[in-house]
Amino acid sequence: MSSDFANPGSKPGLEIWRIESLAAVPLPAKDFGTFYDGDSYLVLKTTETTGGKYVYDLFFWLGSESSQDEQGAAAYKAVELDDLLGGAPVQHREVQDCESDSFLGCFKKISYEKGGVKSGFRKVERDVYETRLLHVKGSRTVRIKPVAIDHTTLNAGDVFVLDAGLSIYLWNGSGASHKEKAKGLEVALAIKDDERGGRAKLTACDQGAEEAAFWEALGGQGPVAAATPDDSPTGSSKGALKLVRVSDASGSLSTTEVACGDTLERSMLDSKDVFIVDNEAEVFVWVGKEATADEKKGGMETGVKYTAGRPKGVRVTKVSEGAEPALFKSLFKSWKPPATPADFSMVGRSGNVAQATAQASAADLAKGMSDCSFGESEDVADDGSGKTEMYRIEDFEPVPVDQATYGQFFAGDSYIVKYTYLSSGREATLLYFWLGKDSTTDEQGAAALHAKQMDDNLGGQATQVRVTMGKEPPHLVRLFGGKLVVHSGGRASGFKNKGDEDSYDEDGVALYHVKGFGGADSTKAAQVAEVATSLNSGDCFVLLTPASAFLWAGNGANETEKATAQAVCGVLKQGRKLQEVAEGGEPDAFWEALGGKGEYPSSSVLPEPDRPARLFLCSNATGAFKVEPLAHFSQSDLEEGDVYLLDVGNAVFVWVGSEANELEKGMAAETAASYVALEGYSADTAVLTVKSGSEPPIFTSHFLGWDASRAKVFLDPYEAKLAKAMAEQEAAQAAEEEARAASAAAKADAVAKAEAERASKASSGAPDGDPFEDDEPEPPPPPPPPPPP
Repeated sequence: MSSDFANPGSKPGLEIWRIESLAAVPLPAKDFGTFYDGDSYLVLKTTETTGGKYVYDLFFWLGSESSQDEQGAAAYKAVELDDLLGGAPVQHREVQDCESDSFLGCFKKISYEKGGVKSGFRKVERDVYETRLLHVKGSRTVRIKPVAIDHTTLNAGDVFVLDAGLSIYLWNGSGASHKEKAKGLEVALAIKDDERGGRAKLTACDQGAEEAAFWEALGGQGPVAAATPDDSPTGSSKGALKLVRVSDASGSLSTTEVACGDTLERSMLDSKDVFIVDNEAEVFVWVGKEATADEKKGGMETGVKYTAGRPKGVRVTKVSEGAEPALFKSLFKSWKPPATPADFSMVGRSGNVAQATAQASAADLAKGMSDCSFGESEDVADDGSGKTEMYRIEDFEPVPVDQATYGQFFAGDSYIVKYTYLSSGREATLLYFWLGKDSTTDEQGAAALHAKQMDDNLGGQATQVRVTMGKEPPHLVRLFGGKLVVHSGGRASGFKNKGDEDSYDEDGVALYHVKGFGGADSTKAAQVAEVATSLNSGDCFVLLTPASAFLWAGNGANETEKATAQAVCGVLKQGRKLQEVAEGGEPDAFWEALGGKGEYPSSSVLPEPDRPARLFLCSNATGAFKVEPLAHFSQSDLEEGDVYLLDVGNAVFVWVGSEANELEKGMAAETAASYVALEGYSADTAVLTVKSGSEPPIFTSHFLGWDASRAKVFLDPYEAKLAKAMAEQEAAQAAEEEARAASAAAKADAVAKAEAERASKASSGAPDGDPFEDDEPEPPPPPPPPPPP
């Protein structure tokens, strides 16, 4: 093994090496995510699969100012590391400012620094700092890089950190995103606390409200440029496909074009050679299992040379036969394309990688919505007749649940459901770890950890499935035979210092919403607020009182919901008298338990029971506005940064998150209108705009167990973190001033005490002396000398 690599890829995580003097030198973890533009790096990402197998992604990153020698060494060392790992890694060539999403996803943030390893180190003098301006930019992954210190560098769409030594300024452009602001604050605080030991003063200023000291440190005030586009979409656009063979059959490596066009066939690849697959946006180097050693080693270099003359952002990725990623397979007609969410924003193909993805029209987006299917294939396994075990996380440990209460979950807890069944005559296991919406982070982490440990105990052969509350897959619902119920409350956190307490609804009155469509596998119950406005005519509800269990069926409830409500009543009534109540025939006791009658969505405003509601996500986070269908949706799907379209058959709602941008709002409304027309709805079909936090019952009735108390009122993380930082800075300054005042007071007290002692001595006739010397009497004068003879 090369001395440059000590046991690489031996455990999951990241390993990074920097090229120094043409050798690969390990980088300490504290420096991960910081790259010098004069250097080249190797980044190895090791991932453990559910079966315990390791898969590798190997990136070699080339700084914009790194030398050809360093870049060549990085490529050579990547081949060396690839060989050490048996050719298993997928290799990626990354260029500064044009990194792939796969690379960016390895880091919480990417920071570029000027210089490199050859720049050496400078002697650091206390309180002497070089002023620098850092640019914070990005809609998906935020990048930080130093830029020229001048007002012309600023732009209204981004965030900048001006580091002037003991004064640090956080400047927010008027169009900067909250993510950029939060990341900029994180950078500013890191400089203040880590590099300056907390001695620097942080000042945050928005565009147009800068203080004079900011412009002085920047070198002068001037106009600010308009916003510039954030990250462009990557990996989606593709041009004409080309397939090029790389072979040494002639005695040296040579390339031959095999095919060119819109489609490629899997049969065109030959295991005995290496192939370049080019879609203009990205170049793949495919390495056959039987390729010669020279072909394997020279394939990546040939792929890089193949891109000569292209924009620097063209990526080169090496893949091995048998380990092809989904994106690579999607380029071939005979390979099944990857199962990704429908994307209706792409129209046509771009032959130039530098061009942004074309934006589809509202009519095209609406057609995509109309054509898409919400049907999901059978998720896994069987009919649910196997062995089911259920555990709740209590004090970080999985505790078996009483079998009589299987299927009952609490929103404040996390659970593991272990299901054992026969598959092709062999025993197989599914491990669902279910995370309640109110469960703590430590409980959720413990659930995931114990699911993995259970898998390890089974030899890594189990399938682990993470399930968030409200997004239960049909098979999990099936395991409980129509008796899946989610209660409010739960156990306290296992951390004793959190001050949490167990919380359960113990007043004897509880209301459960029963909703579903398409069969028992999608029908379940969730506890909701015990008020009349929680009801709706389209579903069933179970109301528990100390004496009775009411099964209330709305006029539009389907038979599956009624059957599930019956099963839920059987589980929950516990000796109460069962009363079946049809809408409109409620006894007084029913309304009394709900605090009186009230308005709720009735059958006159709800869609036909055989028409399921459909939810679509509308977002331009990737650069182009696109629409994606969301199957089995829940309240947790609604994110504040986006817009959603909810089609309920007789109306289309446009739900607007508090952080949605104007383009999303405008395009969503236009798309909704086009969709209504395309679906052939009546001319009077309403398109209703609903704002986050102000949802009417006619909207919330389409979500199982809507929790009004959890309606997301946006709390800007940047503002919250900034307020905390400013409060801490003011507290530190106040403490420092208090310490100075206390020191001054102590000195004043000492002087006053000395003056008092001096005055006391003066009044008693004692000589005035040094108050801090001992009060000893003066020695007598020496006797006079004897007289002369």
